Amino acid sequence: MTHRLAVVVPVFNEPGIARTLDALRGQRDAADLRIYVVDNGSTDDTVQRVEGYAAAQPGLDVRLLVERQKGTGAACDTGFRAAIADGFTLVARTDGDSEPEADWTSRIRALFTQYPEVQLIGGTSVPLRDGHFRWGDDLLMPGAMATLRVMMAVQHLDPAYLRFVAGHNMAVRSAAYLASGGIARTSIDERDEDIDFSVRISRRLGLGAVHIDPQLRVATSMRRVRRYGLGLMGVHHLMPALRGKIVRTIDIR
Repeated sequence: MTHRLAVVVPVFNEPGIARTLDALRGQRDAADLRIYVVDNGSTDDTVQRVEGYAAAQPGLDVRLLVERQKGTGAACDTGFRAAIADGFTLVARTDGDSEPEADWTSRIRALFTQYPEVQLIGGTSVPLRDGHFRWGDDLLMPGAMATLRVMMAVQHLDPAYLRFVAGHNMAVRSAAYLASGGIARTSIDERDEDIDFSVRISRRLGLGAVHIDPQLRVATSMRRVRRYGLGLMGVHHLMPALRGKIVRTIDIR
C-alpha cells in the first residue's frame, strides 16, 4: 500500500522559502505530495513569495493556509488537521528555513511501511549552507542535539526525551496525531511544541512508537543559534519558564 503523504511547512517572515519549496519539488515522489504552507502572520512578502512559487510550479501541489494565532504550534496544528481532513494518512513537517534531502519523503513512506508499529519518525539534522553557516557547524549541530536529548532525559527522569523529534524533520501517522491530541497550539515564547509532541507520543503509545532514522536527513538553518548563542539555546530548551526574561525571545515562531 502506498501511503498518502502531505508535508506541512509553518512560516513566519521567510525570505528564503523558495529554497524549502525547491527541496520539496526535488523529492523523488514529488508528484504524489501535497504541501501545506501555513503562514503565521508574516509581515513581509512571504505570502506573495509562496503564491508566486505555486503559480510558477503548477506541477507541485501547494496549498497556502493562514493561521493568525501566534505560534509554530498553532500553525502546525492547523496544517496537520487540514491534511488529515483531506484524507492524508501520513503527515510530515519541515520548516521554512530547512531543506530535506531528495529521498526524504520516499524514505518516510518506506519507513512507515517497514515498521507498522512506529507512529512518529524523526531523523538527522545537518546545518544548512546559508548565511548563518559557520565552520564547525557540521560537528556542532549533531553534538548539540545529542547532548540536549541526554540533558532533558536526565532533567525529567524520562527516557522519552532521548528520542525527541525535531520539528523540521518529523512525520507522523494521522491516526496517532489525532489519538495523541496533536501538536499543542503554543508559541516559542512558551514551549517547544515539537519536543512536547514527541514525548507525548512516547508516553501514550510506548517508546517503540518513535523511531529515529539516521539516514532521514534535513538541513536546517543555524540562525537561531547565531542569534541566541549556544549557551542561551541550552537555557531556552531546559528552562522554558525563563523565556522572555533571562533568555530574550526571538520572534521566529
